[in-house]
Amino acid sequence: MLKAYKYRIYPTADQEELINKTLGCCRYVYNTSIYLRKWLWESKRTISAYDLMHQLAEAKGDFPWLAEPDSQALNAAILNMDKAYQQFFKHSKGFPKYKKRSGHHSFQCPCNIREVNFDKSTLTIPKMKDIPIVLSRRFEGKIKTITISRTPTGKYFASILVDNHQELPPKPKIDPNRTIGIDLGLKDFLITSDGDKVTNPKYLREKMDRLKILQYRASHHRKGSGKRRKANLRVAIQHESITNQRNDFLHKLSTQLVCENQATTLVVESLRIPNMVKNHHLSQSISDAGWGEFIRQLEYKSYWYGKNLIRIGTFQPSSKTCSSCGYKMEDMNLSIREWKCPGCKAFHDRDFNAAKNIRQMGLTGEGISEVPVELRSRDWAVKRESMLVPTRI
Repeated sequence: MLKAYKYRIYPTADQEELINKTLGCCRYVYNTSIYLRKWLWESKRTISAYDLMHQLAEAKGDFPWLAEPDSQALNAAILNMDKAYQQFFKHSKGFPKYKKRSGHHSFQCPCNIREVNFDKSTLTIPKMKDIPIVLSRRFEGKIKTITISRTPTGKYFASILVDNHQELPPKPKIDPNRTIGIDLGLKDFLITSDGDKVTNPKYLREKMDRLKILQYRASHHRKGSGKRRKANLRVAIQHESITNQRNDFLHKLSTQLVCENQATTLVVESLRIPNMVKNHHLSQSISDAGWGEFIRQLEYKSYWYGKNLIRIGTFQPSSKTCSSCGYKMEDMNLSIREWKCPGCKAFHDRDFNAAKNIRQMGLTGEGISEVPVELRSRDWAVKRESMLVPTRI
């Protein structure tokens, strides 16, 4: 089984300089590869990732600074670009975008020169030895890939992908008595068919006033000045604080549902979040909730700990269908939070009724997603080594 461990590293001045050079070179190679692919695509021609790697080796004669970082990291940047380019055709996603100088950056170390010394708390990667690292957790197994990343606030991290050679636990049989439905919302982040509700913390909204002030101050400094860089750093620190709070909340809640819950089967609704955020009245609240990240965590954690996860279709009428008699309301806007069934006269809470319907649809197989979660999770685990680089670099 493959698992990734993320640690904070504190490189020395020389190590930090080489890391920054590697990040810059990877960004240059990624952007140049996109430019060549786009130019050839407009000319109705194509080029493979391996041909780009050969051209990269030849380009080092004209650009000697490309030879300073690890060559495998540059090749990994080309492979990442190629993956994004293939998704443009297979999944109808947008054309790969150029990497900006600011923001989150990372590079991979896929070759065999990798070592973690738990006694000395050091990390060794190609061309960099004994990088100080805070090893908060121990692991056992073979290191597959190490990804070094730098946040907008100037912090450095190492994500270590490890094959611990453990067998995955078997999936239990679906038991209706140990199955719960989960409905996601904005006022209450999570509502289960058992009647439990988890309030949405809304971290972004809580810190929005302070964030507006910091952004206002940054916008009034001259571009390229030192004061503007310091002001942008304060904005990045505020965003990082919000992200850390949200991730902590999502990890604790997903772990509680998968590990500390008596249910062996979880049923959730498939959400097309890119379409949902087109509603400008709710886009900020939906993005702040982090539904997509929460469902992703439920997927791989249920895969790790031997739980079933069923996803029903996006357009199933879970909210406007009576969970008692099956009567379907013709129209129900978001302002209606409670309603009375015209058929059986039952009184329903909108979210609790939706959670019960989601559970029933998952048990009966009505509107289940075409691709089972188990297959998607298995593909995710097999391809995890090549998917370790974050999508936002």
